[in-house]
Amino acid sequence: MSEASTGRDRFRVTSVRALAGLSPTVLLVLVGCAHPPEYSIFGSFFPAWIFCSVGGLVLMAGVRALIAQTAIAEHLDAPVPLFLCMAIFFTCMLWLVFYS
Repeated sequence: MSEASTGRDRFRVTSVRALAGLSPTVLLVLVGCAHPPEYSIFGSFFPAWIFCSVGGLVLMAGVRALIAQTAIAEHLDAPVPLFLCMAIFFTCMLWLVFYS
């Protein structure tokens, strides 16, 4: 009987420790939900990431036009991944500047 009770006690201690470690993580995740970043346009709510992604694509297109006019464009081995990464970079930077 003592072996079974020590096994249950060990399980209880382990589960309490796991819950104690999880609770700060849950609290940090839930704190970020205070205000959703969205805008009402004509009565419909649009998330802010849509505007950031459109802005990132516009900035990427502008940089692409500048690169196409220079001699740099001839030396690009993989322009598609470069422009994709550039669009993601501009999108994340716009998000950080306006919504962080």
